[in-house]
Amino acid sequence: MNLLESKVIQTKLEKEIFIDQSSNIEIKIFQFLEKDIPYYEFMLGLEFLRIRENEFYGAEKKYFGIRFTDNMQSLIVFEPDKHSIFATKNEEEKKAVTELIMYVLTKSSIFKELVSTMVNNLQHENVVCEKEDNEVDTKQVHLEKLLNVMIENVKFHIEMKD
Repeated sequence: MNLLESKVIQTKLEKEIFIDQSSNIEIKIFQFLEKDIPYYEFMLGLEFLRIRENEFYGAEKKYFGIRFTDNMQSLIVFEPDKHSIFATKNEEEKKAVTELIMYVLTKSSIFKELVSTMVNNLQHENVVCEKEDNEVDTKQVHLEKLLNVMIENVKFHIEMKD
């Protein structure tokens, strides 16, 4: 039998269940370091099964953003404008979400496998100009840094909208 790692967030209305498998994690919208913006950022989506009154209520993908500096001295989790993982949650529920995010970024072997696959895919990507080559190299270097995120050496700061 293959047991899956899962995390449950109990909200006022339902249970949101995250199962740690590759089909439930999505990395998208990678933004590069620019002159005006001194960090890299990407969106991470987690798919949750929703249970209300002990009945399956559907699945929903919720997102949070990750922002980090070039030297990886700080890693900031931020709330996106749409489909936020923090939306409609009280303080206790947001704390549970924060624990889930820290688990995914630091302990989830599935997340690390997904990032490793992205790095391998970048190594085999065909580029046609120097600008594309630089972007691919930069993306690869910073994705590799995500493989070594540790709670002890990274400050997690959650930026949430009021």
